[in-house]
Amino acid sequence: MRTLLPFRRPLAYAFHYYAFPLGILAEHPEAEDWVLSNYIHVVANEAAPLPFTFQIYDYSISPWLEVLRLNREWCTAHDDITKIVRDAVSLGFYVYLTLNERYVPERMAYQGQTDYAHDILIRGVDDQKDTFDIVGYDFQQRFRCTDLPQEDLSTAYHNTGPDSFYDVPLTMYRYNPLGSYGFDISFIARSIGEYLDSYDISRHFQALCGPEGGVHGMESYGLLEHYLDSYGRGMVEYDIRRLQVLWEHKRLMVARMRRCADFVPEVGDLMTAYQRVERLAWTLRTMMIAHSTGHAGGDFQTEAKTVLDDIRTTEQSVLAAFVTCLEAAPQRGGGLHK
Repeated sequence: MRTLLPFRRPLAYAFHYYAFPLGILAEHPEAEDWVLSNYIHVVANEAAPLPFTFQIYDYSISPWLEVLRLNREWCTAHDDITKIVRDAVSLGFYVYLTLNERYVPERMAYQGQTDYAHDILIRGVDDQKDTFDIVGYDFQQRFRCTDLPQEDLSTAYHNTGPDSFYDVPLTMYRYNPLGSYGFDISFIARSIGEYLDSYDISRHFQALCGPEGGVHGMESYGLLEHYLDSYGRGMVEYDIRRLQVLWEHKRLMVARMRRCADFVPEVGDLMTAYQRVERLAWTLRTMMIAHSTGHAGGDFQTEAKTVLDDIRTTEQSVLAAFVTCLEAAPQRGGGLHK
């Protein structure tokens, strides 16, 4: 059997849990309106496992995806995890699960003495090479596709080591060609308004679970500033993921504005200013990488704060104008678009 399901590096990929469904959807332009209607909100919480990330109720839910979930207990009871995965891929499902990367080639923990349970995505099977095609960050922190010998899957899944770890449910994704989603600019306006107001959108789902906690939207800049200052002083370890998420948020916002401009031409007048915000976020990310490798000159603390302040101030102004443009659109017959 040789099956390779399509996957493309998406606009946002800092964390596997949202990169994988987005990478599946990236191959399907018809799903773009749903993506751009989400991934607007961010949450920062230094006490959380992920101190800065996108805020979304359930990363796996999309009208363009069929989703099946199985827990480790069920998979273990059915014994043959390799057969489960092979059968799933043959039916067109991508398989998202937790493996011990000590047994996964081209991962930092591979063939070492330390167990490292981590989430990965399986997107294909190649019986000629006797491998699975997997996606994730490799030992050089590159987000890409690599191979996992089929004979190593069972060991990597069942031998996760003695320490506790966060175990994602074995999740199977399959593209749903019957998906449908209307692009609603009034919803976009309301969501960006909530971002500007630093509203905790988990309150919208309070009937299902309690508020998430942390700080949200524009208020998250305060915690980002504190982290960068602490890093510059040598008080905390290097972690580029916060700035990767920051850049991804701006990158998605550029794409969102471009799509809205199809319906509200005035939005196009704001594009240049916000594209500068995206470039600044990329610059800040690059500055931190350079500092961590000893290739940066100047005072990182001061320069990082200056760039972050510029991002925050400009974004506040441009997004406020963006919301104003969108809110005026329904009066000219805007609103829901297909």
